[in-house]
Amino acid sequence: MVSAAPRASGCPFPHGDEPAEMPPASCPVSGARAGRATPLWEAGARDAAEATGRAAAGASRLDENRAASMAVRAVESRADQRSAERITELFVRTLGRKLGYGHPLSDRTGVAAFTWTPEAEARLAEVPDFCRELTRWRVEWTAHKLGLGTTVTPEVMQVKYEMWGRVSHAIKDRDRDALPWTASARSRFDGIPEFVQGQVLEAVEGNARRLGATEVDDAVVDLVIHRWIETGDFHEGLYGFR
Repeated sequence: MVSAAPRASGCPFPHGDEPAEMPPASCPVSGARAGRATPLWEAGARDAAEATGRAAAGASRLDENRAASMAVRAVESRADQRSAERITELFVRTLGRKLGYGHPLSDRTGVAAFTWTPEAEARLAEVPDFCRELTRWRVEWTAHKLGLGTTVTPEVMQVKYEMWGRVSHAIKDRDRDALPWTASARSRFDGIPEFVQGQVLEAVEGNARRLGATEVDDAVVDLVIHRWIETGDFHEGLYGFR
């Protein structure tokens, strides 16, 4: 994945606009999926996930095919995380109640219709593609929870950014059993906006540990980013951008 200069309101890691392909079978992290079978879909479960994703595509601001694919990959990722042998329709429905607003599988998506001002859309456009969906969803959900209305302005966006900043600082200030980072990976981390640095540390290191890595290198960073792009499941129920 080619690095690019970070932007002031940008995404967790500097990267090119087009992510490199990284099929799950070629996972670069030692120990990932070792000895584990891929969860199998029961009849009707995959169709249910895809149908839910397509139905929510408009509210998620996604193309229908991308929404369906994101729903499927989120289910597969969570099933793999739980070492599930089979994926049932019940699993799909239950996950829909756990995923955050905006995700095409979430049962919260579509609870309100938001309008973004041209100024807010312009600020959102500064965020690279893979972070743009996350940012839109989190801003809208914060506006909904705090009763800020259904018109998103730069001021409404700033409320969420400041909330992220407080969480980020709290994570960095507490005692942490941190993983070592290679110099190359650390140089990418140092370029990210301060208001999300804590969440990035938590999310990347949490994923690295789950995958059996003993340090964070470029392969881990690229794998985590690729997973976020595919699944839209940025905190995976454990850590990350809430």
